[in-house]
Amino acid sequence: MNKRLQVGLAPLLAIAAFAVMPVAAQAVPHVYENGVMSAEGKKLRLLGWGTLHPTNATLGAPECHTVWTGYLENPTGGVAAVGQVQLFGTYECISPTCEALGGTKFEIVTEKLPWTDAVTEPEAGVFRLSIGKKGEKGGSGSVELEVNCEGVSKSHPFGNLAPKILNNGKSIGASPGEDEFDAGSGELESEINGWTFPGKWKVMGYSGQQMIGVKNP
Repeated sequence: MNKRLQVGLAPLLAIAAFAVMPVAAQAVPHVYENGVMSAEGKKLRLLGWGTLHPTNATLGAPECHTVWTGYLENPTGGVAAVGQVQLFGTYECISPTCEALGGTKFEIVTEKLPWTDAVTEPEAGVFRLSIGKKGEKGGSGSVELEVNCEGVSKSHPFGNLAPKILNNGKSIGASPGEDEFDAGSGELESEINGWTFPGKWKVMGYSGQQMIGVKNP
């Protein structure tokens, strides 16, 4: 190649290389089904369950069994996985603190479904399922609940929770993935101080007990 042409092309090649660098740096977490990345635009329906301890300075740390359903999908264009929680329910809630205060029962009722969710990677290799929108309510996709200690108090927690994705499951059906509401999961706002939700839940595919995974890319 002519030396003058080589000199002229060098800056152009450098610019082209620089232009593609952000693309490589923008790798984001995607949802996987049985170890294979789910197709773009396909709703991968989920089923989750576990025991949580909705904790509040006024009402202590009740115990509630929970179930939820929803979906995640990899949107077209290669952006991070997003979805919705379409159903969330609690049952067999036990609250010694509520009873000690004179309450006749403790229950949590879901409000304003669906809730938005998205897979995030706040630090390299650490993934969270971010549910709802911090500081928002009124059907915006934020988590919204009614917490009732019958005869004592009623509050309406709202906002965002982001449980940590612990693993992607080990075997179909028998050993599903698991998420944990750890110290980094945040808290919901309410009229009687914030609510955290310590505990874990398991997650699997709704249609065939698939292992649901999250990886980057």
